[in-house]
Amino acid sequence: MTNKICTGCGQPFEPRPQVPDQAYCSEPDCQRARKRQWQRAKRQSDPDYRINQRAAQQAWTQRHPDYWRDYRAAKPEYEQRNREQQRVRDQARNADLAKMDVCDLPSGLYRITRHPAFPMENGDPWVVEITPVTVTCPRKMDVSREDFIDTPTIRP
Repeated sequence: MTNKICTGCGQPFEPRPQVPDQAYCSEPDCQRARKRQWQRAKRQSDPDYRINQRAAQQAWTQRHPDYWRDYRAAKPEYEQRNREQQRVRDQARNADLAKMDVCDLPSGLYRITRHPAFPMENGDPWVVEITPVTVTCPRKMDVSREDFIDTPTIRP
């Protein structure tokens, strides 16, 4: 029989004769990777499996309510690493946000619309066009009132 390359570790292995399409070698780490891949595909394709997995996870969490608190207390390096990773994620997420303190638009009433040249994908940030409706806003406190917003002077 010819050797194959393991999908998990990339090392050559001889597949078992009973499993000619074997893609993973028999090393424990590769078998865990094979199981994770199977479970991921099963969760995506089988709603009953997904529901049962979620129910089992919730039941385990209820039986072990202090698990993560105890784990973090026993492993402070885990907590520190998690905080650093969260800080990086927060910075990446906030990089594209508009911040009020850097905006040089004067006070007033504006119309914000999604720019048609940029298609909206799921989860993508909007590219907008900000058009002044009036430069000054004499009734600034009333901007959120329906009767003020629906007045003909504001509509295009």
